[in-house]
Amino acid sequence: MNRIKTIFALLALLATPIMSKAQFANGDTINPCHIKVSSSTYGTASICNYDTYLSDQDYYGSGLYYGHENFRYARTGTYMWKYRTDFNALLGTATCYDSYQYTLMLDRTWSGYHTFNKSKNCDILVGPIIEVAGGAIYMPGNSNNPVSAKLRSSLGASGMLLLRYPMRTKSLTIRMQLDIALIGAAFSPEYGESYYEIFGLGNYDDIIHFTHIGNAPSWKLSASVDIPLGKKQKNIMRLSWSMKSYESKINNLETYQSSTPISLGFVKTLYKIKGKNHLKQYNPY
Repeated sequence: MNRIKTIFALLALLATPIMSKAQFANGDTINPCHIKVSSSTYGTASICNYDTYLSDQDYYGSGLYYGHENFRYARTGTYMWKYRTDFNALLGTATCYDSYQYTLMLDRTWSGYHTFNKSKNCDILVGPIIEVAGGAIYMPGNSNNPVSAKLRSSLGASGMLLLRYPMRTKSLTIRMQLDIALIGAAFSPEYGESYYEIFGLGNYDDIIHFTHIGNAPSWKLSASVDIPLGKKQKNIMRLSWSMKSYESKINNLETYQSSTPISLGFVKTLYKIKGKNHLKQYNPY
């Protein structure tokens, strides 16, 4: 139990710079920290599950995907950085011969970035990222252990490349991003242990484990294109693609989950202005 407390204390300590509350300046001028770029996308995804707690076979299928992202500037003291939050959900089914699995996965991330300006139309963003993910795989064909619960958190690194292509009064924005988990913690029962033994009988020993690149590699590669609609930059459509992979070898159990969603949605600029100045064209990044 002391090891578990130490792991979560370390994650909380490292997360402090990302989760710190931004300090906003007062006045009648437009403060970049008051502007938030929000996007919601909907789509479909192909999925692959391999979980030896349920079966020793690979299951392939598809599902529905939802993603929501907020992007804005933030200030810590005199330092200006970029702050991003992301949430996505995946609900799908996978099959292997005549056997079925139903999957629900939820994922939430917080990340902060320092910007390296290479040119007027090219930026590189680098910073830490925190991820909390959870869900379950339900396999009705298993009588003893029909459900495999998933819960994990991690601290990692995130990198982003932004390319802008001017088009008269508008600009097309292409983003490529890579997220990699470095250290974290994950829930896992022992091999053959049922959830009744854990939650019914109170056998909580050895169910939370320290994770790292060696025993639980996790990464996400994504790309998106923001396409302005109309004569101004006001309405923006986003087309996005991503590939997410997670695998682990814990308590003699092996897990591999991957998903490749393609989604479409729109980007909105939300802002709060105390004065009378009007918000003109604003670049989402």
